[in-house]
Amino acid sequence: MNEKSAYDSIEIGLEVGPIEVDLSEDKVKEYAEAIQWETSEGLVGINAVPPGITIVEHARMNFSGEGAKLKAAIWAKSEHEFIKPIKIGSKVFIRGKVVEKYTKRDRNYAVSEYETVDENGDLLMKSRETGLIIE
Repeated sequence: MNEKSAYDSIEIGLEVGPIEVDLSEDKVKEYAEAIQWETSEGLVGINAVPPGITIVEHARMNFSGEGAKLKAAIWAKSEHEFIKPIKIGSKVFIRGKVVEKYTKRDRNYAVSEYETVDENGDLLMKSRETGLIIE
């Protein structure tokens, strides 16, 4: 029986998500404390979440649904463009797609791009992440 490896089974164009993330005030305060943000009160005052609060969802997306073929990956590189502030209490939607995969020094990598939009469909953040695929 010749089963495809996790890397071989990843197809360019594979979509992950979309998922919905509810950024309640409690969730924002909890995140601010976890990353030791100076003060969560300041965030509430400007009605904005800390940059990157939704990035953890990218990894979760990669290991669910069609991405569940992956057993492990190491985050090798990431680039994030924060376009608009994300408001506390908003719902955001994240969708992603595998855009490239390659082998370098006998190691397999997959590159995914993600977009985070608000309830109106306005683009808030774009990300490009490279992961080392572990078999």
